[in-house]
Amino acid sequence: MSPNLNYFKNKVADTWPNDHEISKEFIFYLKEVLDLKDTAIYIDRDYLLSNDEQGAIEEFINHKKNGVPLDYILKKSFFYGNEFLVDKRVLIPRPETELLVDYINNLKFLDDIKILDAGTGSGCIGISIAIDNPNIEVYGLDYSAKSIEVANANKNYFELNNFSLIHSDWLSSIKDRSIDIVVSNPPYIDSEDKHLRDLIHEPISALVASEGGLGDFKVISYQASLKLKKGGILIFEHGYQQASYVSNIMRENGFNNIESFKDHQSHLRITKGII
Repeated sequence: MSPNLNYFKNKVADTWPNDHEISKEFIFYLKEVLDLKDTAIYIDRDYLLSNDEQGAIEEFINHKKNGVPLDYILKKSFFYGNEFLVDKRVLIPRPETELLVDYINNLKFLDDIKILDAGTGSGCIGISIAIDNPNIEVYGLDYSAKSIEVANANKNYFELNNFSLIHSDWLSSIKDRSIDIVVSNPPYIDSEDKHLRDLIHEPISALVASEGGLGDFKVISYQASLKLKKGGILIFEHGYQQASYVSNIMRENGFNNIESFKDHQSHLRITKGII
């Protein structure tokens, strides 16, 4: 007799007896991938599974045994109210990154504004800005051709005409004094950081930066000082202990009116300056 759903629920509970997060992920997976309703999940203890459903559940269990994040299993992630394709070619977007989009969406734009999302990855930052501001030009830039593929798939999914992709080593290919706003969530983790052991499935090049995690802030700040129009804005997401370092880097590259903003955990995670 084929295993029923209750068999697999018990298997997940026995495999991770003290991990309520995986139990929640499993229920979400059942609803999202198998389209199971609450009646089947919680009430019908003898709900029979098809071979395909059993295979999908075994795949979930095997992925979780290897520590694969749920977003990569589902191949999608929710960001700023929208669903984005994500896989191992790009980082999984974090909730705190939405603060970058909030900041820009709260600005009062004039005509012909050009915004550059430097290190676009899945495109979630630039695309979210482009969706909410259809009359401005947004560019997503990345050095990784694989990331560009994912961002392009997301662009096509949202059918955007005001979001364009650029394959470039940071801002090196951008014309001087041509951009109004540069927004970036660059790599900022030190190669010796202990948190990397929990991020083994995400692309290392999108996580780790030289000079103790500050190297890319230096490159982008210098380049942005040349590429931004006078009065243009540079805004970074950074590590929760990096605000003062990032502020100094921006100041050394000619930025003024530098401010840092807290995330929902009261950590300074966003820093902006004006050239």
